[in-house]
Amino acid sequence: MRSPILTLTTDFGGDGPYVAAMKGVVLSRVPEVQLVDVSHRIGPQNVLEAAFVIACVVDAFPPGTVHLGVVDPGVGTQRRLIAARLAEQWFVVPDNGFLTYVGRKYSVQDVFELENRAIAREPVSNTFHGRDLLAPAAAHLLLGRPPQELGPPRHGITRLPAVEPRRDDAEVVGEVIFGDSFGNLITNIPSELLGDSAPDDWEIEIAGHRIQGLTRTYGLQPPGTLVSLVGSSGWLEVSLVNGDASRFLDCGAGATVWFRKKG
Repeated sequence: MRSPILTLTTDFGGDGPYVAAMKGVVLSRVPEVQLVDVSHRIGPQNVLEAAFVIACVVDAFPPGTVHLGVVDPGVGTQRRLIAARLAEQWFVVPDNGFLTYVGRKYSVQDVFELENRAIAREPVSNTFHGRDLLAPAAAHLLLGRPPQELGPPRHGITRLPAVEPRRDDAEVVGEVIFGDSFGNLITNIPSELLGDSAPDDWEIEIAGHRIQGLTRTYGLQPPGTLVSLVGSSGWLEVSLVNGDASRFLDCGAGATVWFRKKG
């Protein structure tokens, strides 16, 4: 039988004890688990960035995968902690918008609020629910135990407001939601929002710079050229060939991007 898979996505950074502590809780209960680190460099408290990153990897994992996500600016408050099933996979997260983009693509199959303290790691810290509440709940699911034991069923998930691009006949207006390690600026505009228009039909504006048309891939333009293209996850992005667009443009998450039809 295949070992269960757990992914981890946090804003804890690459150093310190926090990620290791959560892994230790899971491994103490499910020693055969396969652990996959998606990212621990989400911007501090940046739920929108986390929502984008987790949505980019869902399609790569098999049914039954459990995703543990901890970007939790409301830790210790009355916000909900949930286990939600979408795309035949489980997501154990704070219900703060973390699943906004996953929920845009997939319907919500089940939601349970984490209220059963018998499953928790005691004592429960006021400031580290990732270790004491979320990790034990993820282990519970990895062991194949009934999700109903986690707590009561709920309906729906919290979604972040104002993250959808605007479109009319002349333009699509969106914003940068993620900058990757190459300096590529990924927007919240899915490629299908441009419809059947030809790549050369568009003029893109960001941070006072204009780009004529979309390119198919980075290497088709000379080094140092500012380009726009559809990235590997299906989102439109702005990039600098063999360079760092975020530094060149001096902008990042939250920057407005216009895709205007020529003529």
